[in-house]
Amino acid sequence: MAPRTPKDTEKKAAKSAKPAKPATRPKTSEAAKPELKVVAAAPAAEASGGAMKLRDLIDAVATATGGKKPEVKKTVEATLAALGEALAAGKALTVPPLGKLRVVKAKGPALTLKLRVAEGAKAAGLALADDGEDG
Repeated sequence: MAPRTPKDTEKKAAKSAKPAKPATRPKTSEAAKPELKVVAAAPAAEASGGAMKLRDLIDAVATATGGKKPEVKKTVEATLAALGEALAAGKALTVPPLGKLRVVKAKGPALTLKLRVAEGAKAAGLALADDGEDG
């Protein structure tokens, strides 16, 4: 039987060949904040096979609002936690830019959800009548 050769030398050589990261990031002007808009899919989501990850969502929100990523991350994570708790409790969510989301079936830790996408004025978050008015 031949002596075994260690594989660690190959792995160490591959790990040490990482590209260098840029030292600084370009700063954005606070006066030139972009207007909020709903996009169909973020470019990062398309590259990852259509699945948008938390990092992609935080980047998209930070870009759309002009906010700083650490602040946006806290806000997005708190929002997702609140949405998750409401859905786990079986509540239906009506979120105008997104639509209406409800639990169809709850089997153990898995939930089956149904989303009715908002259209027109509802999608833009515009109310058709003020609260307390007959419309």
